[in-house]
Amino acid sequence: MATVATYTIGPPVRPPIHEDNGFLDHFPRRPPTAGDRAVFAEWAALLEGAEAGQNVPFVPHNNLPDALPAYRHFLYGHGADRIFSYDRYVDSDPSGATTLHNAVLDFRRGVEELAPTAAGQTTFRVTSSGIACGSHDKAMASLFPYPATENWQKAIGSHFIWLSGTVSMVGVGSFSALFTLHAEDRYNFNPGMHDIATGIPDDANGRFEVSGLAQQYMNYSVLTRAVSWSGATPASTVVQHISDSRDRKPQDNRRARNRT
Repeated sequence: MATVATYTIGPPVRPPIHEDNGFLDHFPRRPPTAGDRAVFAEWAALLEGAEAGQNVPFVPHNNLPDALPAYRHFLYGHGADRIFSYDRYVDSDPSGATTLHNAVLDFRRGVEELAPTAAGQTTFRVTSSGIACGSHDKAMASLFPYPATENWQKAIGSHFIWLSGTVSMVGVGSFSALFTLHAEDRYNFNPGMHDIATGIPDDANGRFEVSGLAQQYMNYSVLTRAVSWSGATPASTVVQHISDSRDRKPQDNRRARNRT
């Protein structure tokens, strides 16, 4: 079976990935108006209310431990890069688990294709091209789907991953690898789009990007696993955790009780 990504022998190299600029691709920057500032204050108050309602029974949207910190960073982070946990995405969203499963299988196929060209090396490094997660292409979306939960739809939505690893050939048709999934997403809003859970149009926040009251930013994450397999069947794949940040919620969560 063909791979989704293209694999080459060598150290990890971030592939060319095109990230859109949301409203900034469609509208010129302008100074904020009094109306912009009033609406910004409304959204800041909504954020405070949503943070206060986390984990409170019967309160709507009370399970957004990753989405709210991501939005807070949009309002107050001044465009700085932000790190999120792909481990948490994999463990708390079925689309994350599907993405990791298929990423490991794709990496495995790529390694098997490259192994004959490893020039007699028993250990070699591999890096991949980018993979779009949440694509409009149905075949791709079945393997690397859009987040299923409201929390992760709001936190990252569609995003990109690329894969790398150090591989050892431990026998005929048998491999072990230190596998790394690199994820990235530009957090912003897009004209004509809307929030899946609430139906609120992206225009409500896009005005903050155009007026400079809030800034888009890059989300990054790295997930590492020990992977081993033997033979041609996917069932032979063994995946073990190496690093794990799942037990802590984002440190930029406003309230301490929402971080534990």
